[in-house]
Amino acid sequence: MSPEKRIACLDVSLLAYDERVCAAAVQGLLNRSGARVFLDYGTYDDPMARRTNEVFMDDDFWYGKYRAMLGNQDQNNLDYYKKEHGFAVEQLKCLNDLIIQNLTTFKGYVVWDDTQPDTINLAVMLAGLDELLAVSPAQEEWVKQFSLPKTHDLRGKWQNRVDIYTWAFENLFTRCKNGMLACLEPAWERPEFLDYAVQNSIFIYSLSSTFKGFGSTALLLLAFGPPWLRELLFALRLDGLLKRLALTWMGHQSAEVKLSNRIQSAVESLPYPTIFGWHTKRDDELTFMLQLSSNGMRLVPSHLAGNFSFHSQVKPLGEFKADPIPEVQLDPQGVYVTFTLSDGDQLMMMNTAQLGNWNSPARGSIPFNWETQPLLADLAPALLERFSRTKSANDCLVAGPSGAGYVVPPLAAHFSDYMRATAITCQRAGINVVTTYVADPPRRVLNQLVKYKGHLLGFLSGYAIVTRAPQELVQGTPVFANEIPQVAHIWDTANQLLSQLEGLLLKVNDKPRFIGVHLFAYRTSIDDVAAFIKKHNTGHLHFVRADEFLLLAQKHLNNSSK
Repeated sequence: MSPEKRIACLDVSLLAYDERVCAAAVQGLLNRSGARVFLDYGTYDDPMARRTNEVFMDDDFWYGKYRAMLGNQDQNNLDYYKKEHGFAVEQLKCLNDLIIQNLTTFKGYVVWDDTQPDTINLAVMLAGLDELLAVSPAQEEWVKQFSLPKTHDLRGKWQNRVDIYTWAFENLFTRCKNGMLACLEPAWERPEFLDYAVQNSIFIYSLSSTFKGFGSTALLLLAFGPPWLRELLFALRLDGLLKRLALTWMGHQSAEVKLSNRIQSAVESLPYPTIFGWHTKRDDELTFMLQLSSNGMRLVPSHLAGNFSFHSQVKPLGEFKADPIPEVQLDPQGVYVTFTLSDGDQLMMMNTAQLGNWNSPARGSIPFNWETQPLLADLAPALLERFSRTKSANDCLVAGPSGAGYVVPPLAAHFSDYMRATAITCQRAGINVVTTYVADPPRRVLNQLVKYKGHLLGFLSGYAIVTRAPQELVQGTPVFANEIPQVAHIWDTANQLLSQLEGLLLKVNDKPRFIGVHLFAYRTSIDDVAAFIKKHNTGHLHFVRADEFLLLAQKHLNNSSK
C-alpha cells in the first residue's frame, strides 16, 4: 500500500482540554503534506460538548432522540474513507507516539498563559506559522522530553483580550492566510476546528460582536424591521450609511467591537471575505451575524467541526453534478409541501451526516431537502462526496443560508459579489437550489439575489417568518418564503411544528398552494417527517423536493400572469 493511503488515528476523547488543543495543532501541521492524521473525538455525551446549543439539545433530547442516530461521527467518516478510498488505519496509543514519529516537523514549542485563555489562540497561530507544539504551562515538563527549544512564552504579557488581539493583529495578521479569518472561543473548550486553522495559518481571534443599544437596534431594523421602513431606507440607499453609523457607534461603546470591526474589515476578498468559527460567550449568533455581514464577510460555522485538515486533503472520486432538472406537471387542485432540514451550512452538520439524519432508514422514502455547505467543494470535497454519491432520487441537496457561506442578505456588503461567488460555488458543488436567510428582504436586495443566479433554479427564503412570507417571481426566478415556522416557533418540538402544518393544511382554500417548511435540525428529524407524510399522503396533497416545488410554483405564477 502506498504511504499516502496510511492514516495515523488517535483517540482524543478522554484527553484533557490542553492535550486536545496540542493534538489538534499537531494534526494541522502534519496534514499539510496530505491526509495523514485523523482524530477521534468520540460521542458528545458531555453536555459541555453541546453547550452552544444546550437550550435545544439538553440531555433528554440528546439521549432520547439524537445520540443513537448520530453515533460516533468520526468513526463513521473513517469507515467511509477506508471503504471507498482504500485508507489503512494505524491506531496510535498516545499523543507522544504521534509527536515522536514526526519529531523533525517541529521547530520548538510555545506556552500559553492559563490566566489569559485567549493566549491559546495566539499559541495556536504561532504553532501554525512557526511549526511549533502549542502547550499549556502544565504541559511544559512533559514537552521537554522531546528536546525542543521554547520559542515563545506568552505568560504575563497582556492584561486583557483586547491587548492580546491587538498585538496579534499588528504582529501576526499579515503572516496569516489572505482572505480568511476565524473567531474561535477558548471558553467553549472545543478545539476541533483548530487543526484546519493551523494547517492553513488562519488568523484567530475571539472578540464580542455587539454592544446593546442604537447600533444593534439599527442593524436589526435593516434586517428584520417593518417592511415599509426597510423598503424606504433601501430605495433611498440609506442602508449603507446606517450600517456604518451602527458599527461605528458600537465600536465607540466597546473596545472589543471596535477591534473586531477593524480585524474583519482588513480581510481581503478572495473571492469574498470568509470567517470560520462561531460567536463568543459574550454575544450570540444573531449579533455575530449582523456584524460580520455588515463588515462584508461570510461565515462558515465551524464549532465542533473536527478533522477538516484531513477532509480537505482527500481528493474526491469524481466531479459533483447537479440532479437533472425534473419535469413537473401542475395539479390545479394541488397543495404542495416541501421540507428542508436546517443548519446544513454548519461544518459540524456535514461532519455528522446531518446529526445522523442521513443514516436514517427513512432517508430515500420521502422527498426531503438537506441544507448543505456548498463551500465543501473547496474545503472538504470528499466529505461532500459522501452526500452526493449516496443520495437517493428523493434527496435534494440545497445550499444553506444564504448560499456559499452564511450571511444576512440585507446587511451583506457587496451582496452582488457574494451571489456571483455563490452561483459559481454551487455549480461546482452540484447544487441548484439555495435557501436564503431573510424571508422578505427589500426589493433592491431581491433584485441582487437573482441577478447573478446563473444555473440556480430559485430560492427558498426565511429561516423563520418575522413579518411577511412573500411568494413571487423576481425577474422570472421563483423566490418563495417558507411559511413555517414563525419566528416565535423556531424552537417548537416536532409534534408542535407538524401540528401547525396540519392545521394550515386544513385551512387551505386557494389552490394550487405552496407551503415550505423549514425544520429546525435540533428539534425535528427526517423520521418525524416520514411519519407525518405516511399519515397524510393522500389526494391532492403532494410532498415534493425543493427543485420540483420551485419549478411548479414558477409554472403556477407564469400561468396566473397570462
